[in-house]
Amino acid sequence: MPRSHKRPDVETIYYAGAKISLFHPEQPPAKPVQRMLGKLPTWPRLVLKDQLEEELVTAPLDACYAREIPYLSSSEATTIELEEGLSIGFRESHAAQVWRVTSPISPKPLVARLYDPLYFRNFTVDRFAHTERAVAIQDEGYKHLNGLEGSHVPSLHGVFVAEICGIGFPRPRHIYCVLSDYVPGIDLRCLMNEHDDRAHSKTCHAHKAAIVDCAARLVYDFFGRAIIPEDMYPRNLIMDVPDIPSSEEFCNVKDCPWRKKIHIDFDFPRMQPEHPYAPKAQLIDLELLRFMKPLSGMQNIAYCRQWVLGQWKAPWTGPEAKKLLGVCDKNREETVDK
Repeated sequence: MPRSHKRPDVETIYYAGAKISLFHPEQPPAKPVQRMLGKLPTWPRLVLKDQLEEELVTAPLDACYAREIPYLSSSEATTIELEEGLSIGFRESHAAQVWRVTSPISPKPLVARLYDPLYFRNFTVDRFAHTERAVAIQDEGYKHLNGLEGSHVPSLHGVFVAEICGIGFPRPRHIYCVLSDYVPGIDLRCLMNEHDDRAHSKTCHAHKAAIVDCAARLVYDFFGRAIIPEDMYPRNLIMDVPDIPSSEEFCNVKDCPWRKKIHIDFDFPRMQPEHPYAPKAQLIDLELLRFMKPLSGMQNIAYCRQWVLGQWKAPWTGPEAKKLLGVCDKNREETVDK
């Protein structure tokens, strides 16, 4: 086959209405290598002037064909139909096409993360190693999180091999696809946009504390499963806010955008997740998990709050964080009095 120096535009491959066939992989993703607690994540990087790097720059399509994912051709194909491209996290923007999709697998909307090395936008990272690691971490993570699907993380429908066809491809390509439930709710990025903190600045301290506690409960349960979620940034958290009477108001700050959305009970500490109005959150990006041995010192709610605030950026850090840590340990009545 002659060398292909061009690749089709991504919009001609991934678009609303496109149908993609999914197959079962020949082998499950390799188990991710354990990393010692305290060490920062390391991403496999290309060596300058390496032959693979040259191939990726001069003929990326050929390089992708050479590193395809083997699949079981005898397995019955499942079809997904792309509906809407979704906002995605920083790392995913390098490698994955993330779409809300429909499929016979489920009557509800699903999310497909299609790890396509051909459209990887970071040339300092080995796109193939990145993809294999991201998929392997998610596959292993769900094994550890058994029982938390649907409440803490989206339910997983499987790791598949997607067959990508289109004009400009001499033959179909095969890439990894991670298929999970679509989680409706409030995207915390809407509240904590680093470039526009107007909504955040209007949020009262009581509701900020409730949101921190909600995320801390999530971290607490992850720690209990010997997993450290290393990407707890707001872009990866969806808040599930129970339906409440529209006449109810839960703080006395007139401009607070959450006064009729997130319940703060006068009589119960916010650490009572069984309360019918208690907000919950789900972590929707599991690409960056660290597996560890259970450590009792980390499964402490105060430590979990500090973990959350340590990952979130300004204006959730600095003096603001100290105020929130104090507020988190009190009930709503004491908080409002402040």
